[in-house]
Amino acid sequence: MNRILILLILGLFLTGCYSSSLTMVGPATGVASGKIGESAVSSSLNYAVKKQTGKSAAEHILSESQNKKIAQTKAKINPCKTNESLCVMLKTRVNKMQKKLNGKNLQAKNN
Repeated sequence: MNRILILLILGLFLTGCYSSSLTMVGPATGVASGKIGESAVSSSLNYAVKKQTGKSAAEHILSESQNKKIAQTKAKINPCKTNESLCVMLKTRVNKMQKKLNGKNLQAKNN
């Protein structure tokens, strides 16, 4: 009985805590809350703008210096730019593992 009461009280106080973190998830939250049409239109427009201009909607809003700074930060983080041998080694390992797994029947076993 105490657990149920505690869960109800926590549920009351914590119901709004998730909404600010869901803004980072994107269109999936719109689909989950019943806004499928709005999510589809938003995603379609973003894709069309990116395909037509080569820039995302956010890149159109940001200035050139901000875009360059973001690109430089991405280049610093990218391990393939700093250590090409690591990147080549990882790609070969991934390809080997894919070849091994392609021939196998990978299904969950029911015991």
